[in-house]
Amino acid sequence: MNTARLFDRPGLPPDARRTVDDFEKEHDTYFSHLVHFGPELLDALHTPGPLPENVEVASAVRPDVTERMATVTAVANLPHQQDADRTRYLQALLDIYGMLPVPPARRASAWGTTVIAPEREGRILAERLGVMPQRQGWTPQAKRMPVGGGLLVGVDEWLPSQADRLVIIDGVVASGVTLMALMQLTVRPGADVEIFTCHSTQQGALALARYAEQLQVSLALHVGQVSGALNGKFYAVRPDAPEQLVLGDVGDTISPVAPASPPRGTPA
Repeated sequence: MNTARLFDRPGLPPDARRTVDDFEKEHDTYFSHLVHFGPELLDALHTPGPLPENVEVASAVRPDVTERMATVTAVANLPHQQDADRTRYLQALLDIYGMLPVPPARRASAWGTTVIAPEREGRILAERLGVMPQRQGWTPQAKRMPVGGGLLVGVDEWLPSQADRLVIIDGVVASGVTLMALMQLTVRPGADVEIFTCHSTQQGALALARYAEQLQVSLALHVGQVSGALNGKFYAVRPDAPEQLVLGDVGDTISPVAPASPPRGTPA
């Protein structure tokens, strides 16, 4: 299995360049890194199989995680979401984080740890959990884009490189490509990586475990619940009802009830 390909912007095919330009305009940003996961690589990473021991699933011992996920799924499939619905959704995610056997704040505070919480949901959850101090940590946008039958991940900050210990805080894992790209850009072989997330598909969890092995890093994935399946657009849906999303767009759902923090380095 090969790792994903890092693209130089001038080397992008014309159709990929148009896609990148459109996403940058939509999100008012500039992707300083472009990481492409081709269809063959994705197929290999998402091949069905049992979860390895380094994937810790809280719902296996905490049935209340499943209850909170039912709230998340119900809100995600509402035709119209009110602020009260969005607040219930956000609180359910925070509750799930509180049920993980390992507190993310403890791991993130360890000496020499680089913390990454991607915009938007990763950053929002990390701040609510006290994991992302005001003047520390990295909160890049990491957007996946369909290119060439696979997925291209654009990252809009110069990330810390050659980290020996990395903690990633994110809301959910679908295909896993954004977090795989962050690992590839940030850690050196032999590094320790811990990922905290409320939910993952089976394919996404397997992909993260397999890709960490390919990068020669030690991974611990702490996840609230593993369920759902990837559809053709790499969204998590219910296998028995593929028209129903498991979570929807987490950032779109919680950002209206989670005001943005002041820019890092400025007074709160």
